[in-house]
Amino acid sequence: MNTLPFTEKSQVAPSWSPWSRSESRVVAFRINPENQFGAPTEYCDARDFQAHLRSRDNSTRAVYILEGLAPDFTAVASDYFQLHPSVFANHHRLVAFSGRTTGEGGGLPFLPSSIQGRRHVSFKYHEALAVSPRPTCFRNLCQAAGRHIMATRMSGVFSEVMIARRKCTVWSRKTEDGGWDCLIICDPPIRRILTDFSGRQGFDVAVSPYNGGYPDFAPHEDQIGDLSGPPLTSLLDDLCFYIRYHSARLDLDDPLCAIMFVEKILASHFMKVAEFVESTIEKMQWSLSRRNDLSCFTLASAEEQWSDVQAWERRVAEFKRDLRGVMLQLRIAPGDLELDQPGSMGASAADYRFLHVRFTEIGQLISSLNGSIASLVGIAGSRSALKAQELSLDMTNRSIRDAKNIKALTILGLIFIPFSYTASLFSMADSYSPGSSSFWIYFAVSLPLTGLSALGYWILTKLSERRDHVTA
Repeated sequence: MNTLPFTEKSQVAPSWSPWSRSESRVVAFRINPENQFGAPTEYCDARDFQAHLRSRDNSTRAVYILEGLAPDFTAVASDYFQLHPSVFANHHRLVAFSGRTTGEGGGLPFLPSSIQGRRHVSFKYHEALAVSPRPTCFRNLCQAAGRHIMATRMSGVFSEVMIARRKCTVWSRKTEDGGWDCLIICDPPIRRILTDFSGRQGFDVAVSPYNGGYPDFAPHEDQIGDLSGPPLTSLLDDLCFYIRYHSARLDLDDPLCAIMFVEKILASHFMKVAEFVESTIEKMQWSLSRRNDLSCFTLASAEEQWSDVQAWERRVAEFKRDLRGVMLQLRIAPGDLELDQPGSMGASAADYRFLHVRFTEIGQLISSLNGSIASLVGIAGSRSALKAQELSLDMTNRSIRDAKNIKALTILGLIFIPFSYTASLFSMADSYSPGSSSFWIYFAVSLPLTGLSALGYWILTKLSERRDHVTA
């Protein structure tokens, strides 16, 4: 085996791409001569991991949990286990939109019929996390993996709960002399969120499981005897807990024995996501119910809620697709729930069938809510149109009042202008001044002129009204 080159951390390029800033670690569980898993060994340096692999023999049975896709660790694992390139390519591939700067593709990255000829399975799942500080925009990426982290907006305010896209890949093989290897690849915890694809803008975060995290799925007698539960800090840490304290229920002759814990943990994460989505839908439905007046919902706020519901409809559809992808690779067909025997962790078919039904019902709830929000948008739009009509009517009434005032001024002008004109005309001679013998001529001329002006104004008004009537 050739010694692979390693890149010093000080020489890592400053530009960002998925996994370019990832620090990996490996935890190894080896089965001892007593046919039990021994204490785990953690490797944070790829050289130590490579030295460990060189020292083992073909009869070794071991589970290796790799967190992150740092190039030095993936090079060691790929070289020793002779991994097909699709193992890491499928783990890298994730989001539903292609052509992203992150390099992620979308959908199930292989034909369902090709599952039979593969040594690995790649599960895409989602994890609900409480993040502090809370996000301020919708573009949020995990700095390590480059995977999108969904932000949720409620009534114009971003929630502290985010849903992270995650991935878990399981590969196994049998070796000579009865040995076997199982490699589990999982994503690291989220410690920093990027808000652009360049990697320059972002913020450090503290994350915790949503609503306390998923409950321990081990049988109660095991929980009472152990008096502890999974740490809920990362998939690697949770797997280490179950392998260390609950491996007695595994068939250690099967290289895929540990996949049962993977199935259960992923199903538990899907369950918490369903819990959060249902809680969000209930809050939105509650805000619309038991109201005597919907005037508090402006057109802008109603349109914002409609847009948020569209996002949830798209997300739930993605959750269902990913859930079906997991079921397909686990060879679980949708159907009736069949519970295993009490007191056994058993298979996960019933868990995933129940989740499939639950997310289907959630999708129906969101479709119903979508119709309600659309009706609310219509109500808010009608109210805005009514307000606009009332404003237009008020402006029309003001115009009518102004026109009446102008008409009154016009009439006053018709009365006084002839008198003013006549006074100016006869002011050229003293015989027409007040008190003179010819002063009566002033009224004899002014009054007919006033009547003639009023008659002309009346004729013009009637002609205008008739013209408007014909045009209408």
